Amino acid sequence: MDKLIKRHKISNYECDRNGQLKISGIFHLMQDMADDHAEKLNVGYTFYKQHKLAWVGRAYHIKIYSLPKIFDGIVLETWPCGRTALIATREFLIKDEKGSVLIAGSSQWAMIDTTKAVPIKLDDFGLTYDILPERAVETSFKKIHAIQQPANEKQIQLREDDIDSNGHVNNCVYPMWAMECFTKEFKEKFILEEMEINFKKSVFIEDKFITAKIQNNGETEFLISIGTREKESALIRTRFRRAE
Repeated sequence: MDKLIKRHKISNYECDRNGQLKISGIFHLMQDMADDHAEKLNVGYTFYKQHKLAWVGRAYHIKIYSLPKIFDGIVLETWPCGRTALIATREFLIKDEKGSVLIAGSSQWAMIDTTKAVPIKLDDFGLTYDILPERAVETSFKKIHAIQQPANEKQIQLREDDIDSNGHVNNCVYPMWAMECFTKEFKEKFILEEMEINFKKSVFIEDKFITAKIQNNGETEFLISIGTREKESALIRTRFRRAE
């Protein structure tokens, strides 16, 4: 199994007001790499549209050591590292041009039947491909617990631009929603070093509005729950850790 390796130059639109790669930019880069590699492995867009299937994210665990800046050259690496009957695991590395790791990520994915909205067994459609059992992040994708005492709440209206080709909100949108829970003053001092996301259910344009709630667990850990006004239970749970 060969890794997919690509070079990329950080663009202005990928950066925040400080000229650093946005959190959403990290997810865009990783998702683009996953899509490209899946296509090369014959389990990507062409395959799943033909069979009325779709890859959906189940979890991410990302560690940030340093954020690249505008016009920086970076090297992107991705590879599938594991597979069970229902779950595929994919790793990511973002390095600088000297080979130092800037960002590392691990992710879990399921393949669903889009006509029935149920997961399928990966072997049922011949979804076989080689794996490289090397981890970018050593993680077991632990469950993120429900929020008990929210410190802040934010309501956000869904946009058509949030919806991807699978008909639901794209994975890259959720981190942006989560960041909306923090105040402007806090974000200016906030240095994110680790993020975990559990995707529980998809969000659709018909949901119209989402509610993001945040709970502070001490000075460095924050739990964020994303749901809709009509559904009490969380659809997405995230855990952010900032540098001390």
